[in-house]
Amino acid sequence: MLQRSAVPSRNGSAASRATCALIAGLALLGLTSAAACAAESSTDTKTLAHQTRKTSDDAGQFYLVWWLPQLLSESILRDIPNPGATDRDAMLRALEPYVVFALSRGQVGEHGLVETSDRAELLRRSELSVNGQTLTADAADQNDPAALAALALIKPVLAQMLGPMLGRNGGGIEFALFRPLPGLHVPGPTEGGNIEYRLYRKRYTWQLPIWAANAPSPYAPPPPVAPAVAAAVPAAPLPAPAAAVAAPAAAAAVKPPLPAVPIPAVATPAAPIPVQRRKIDPISGEEFPERYNYNPYTGQKLVSQ
Repeated sequence: MLQRSAVPSRNGSAASRATCALIAGLALLGLTSAAACAAESSTDTKTLAHQTRKTSDDAGQFYLVWWLPQLLSESILRDIPNPGATDRDAMLRALEPYVVFALSRGQVGEHGLVETSDRAELLRRSELSVNGQTLTADAADQNDPAALAALALIKPVLAQMLGPMLGRNGGGIEFALFRPLPGLHVPGPTEGGNIEYRLYRKRYTWQLPIWAANAPSPYAPPPPVAPAVAAAVPAAPLPAPAAAVAAPAAAAAVKPPLPAVPIPAVATPAAPIPVQRRKIDPISGEEFPERYNYNPYTGQKLVSQ
């Protein structure tokens, strides 16, 4: 049985206390808080999180591979109320050198996941490539105290988005930190590119871009369909101008036939567009086909949209 690894908590270890001291020192040097910058952001956290998350269930074996781009981490930290003295900007700087993934694998039990894989096991079975370039998760990077302190705040938010599957604090979630090689640009969710992650025998890909700030949210109701516009009735032709020379009296007595007025064609009514319904888990935001009434992973009752 695989053992669950311990993830540094917000107040738990000496590394976390050292991180808080480091961040506090950076704040004293005058770093700008990310809260002011984030107030101007229009990022839809729920939508972006939905599009960066990949899950699968293989005969009761649950897999999670969740790409956490810097834009998503910034949005999550922005939404966390009162994170204490920890400066959000310093936390984002700690995550900036890495490509971050949240991982989980375990057996689906009656009340959530059991027999979850620890971080070392998940890293041994992981492979990441960005635009065809393979990245390696260096062992030293996995213990970066500043990065782990930021992820300790993000982790409960991810668990809440997933619902009761991984517990309230996300005990089955582990993080993998990949440092890009010098000169390799890692695209964000709004740029073009390709990201592929292999976890055990599962393969997950992101064809970028996957998100735009002004794109409609998948959780919003579809816009109403505009009614069909009836074809315009063509105007009757203008009468011919009067002749400059008067016609003979006999010819004037004979009236010419009236010009034929074309009858406009009746517009065919547009065929009704079938309504596409879907079922949504109100806790995790996962989408399911209409035939589902409950989330097969959590048992949560689904709602129609």
